[in-house]
Amino acid sequence: MKKFFLTALALVMMAGSANAFEFEYEPEPGFSYMGLFGMNVTKLQNRGYGTKAGAMMGARADYMLPGAKGTYLTAGLDWTMKGGKTSVWTMDEHEATMKYALHYFEIPLRVGFRYNIMEELGVYAEVGPYFAVGVGGRHKCSIGDGAAISEIEDEFTFKAFKNTYDPEYLENQTFQRWDSGVGFRIGAEYNNHFNFMLGCDWGLADIYRNNLRNDYFDKTGYALPKVHNFNFSMTFGYRF
Repeated sequence: MKKFFLTALALVMMAGSANAFEFEYEPEPGFSYMGLFGMNVTKLQNRGYGTKAGAMMGARADYMLPGAKGTYLTAGLDWTMKGGKTSVWTMDEHEATMKYALHYFEIPLRVGFRYNIMEELGVYAEVGPYFAVGVGGRHKCSIGDGAAISEIEDEFTFKAFKNTYDPEYLENQTFQRWDSGVGFRIGAEYNNHFNFMLGCDWGLADIYRNNLRNDYFDKTGYALPKVHNFNFSMTFGYRF
């Protein structure tokens, strides 16, 4: 992952020294639009959560700056699935797997640099912040078979981002809706239409609710660690 980060950063920094390239096929300035779909591999960092696969889809508007040697600005709107999973023990001493599917609407804002290797093939990289709001999802408990087991699973399966506060059921109100962070993308485009991208997003916001954190400290005397979203994505796009 560190190599990916360094590669993306290096490519974006090329925008500052673009004159080093001979732009035989310089990108055309102006606006263009892209539709996206793909898959995520996500994780809740800093508390032993495992990875979970998800999906994403969205749209982008790119603006290639005139006379800027391949530098562009991009903004978009995505629907994206994040989250993770972990093993827990219920009060009845059953080992369970909790899967956290957190669905967000996300707005990425980035600056990028594109270099056209040939007339029909370009490569690019971009970096910038994102802002997200949780709009749905579910915390699902999986244990095993049997009627009694099903009742326990139902008790610990609930909708994500519940707004009501009840100190008796804090486990049902784990995550807040708002998230933000920074994202990187590297990609390639063929024939000015077909795109393939790899990317990473690092969440900077602690997504645990303050009520959960404060109640946990009151009961145990220990502070919960901060938890952040992490997302690796593989995306296909079509530029219009």
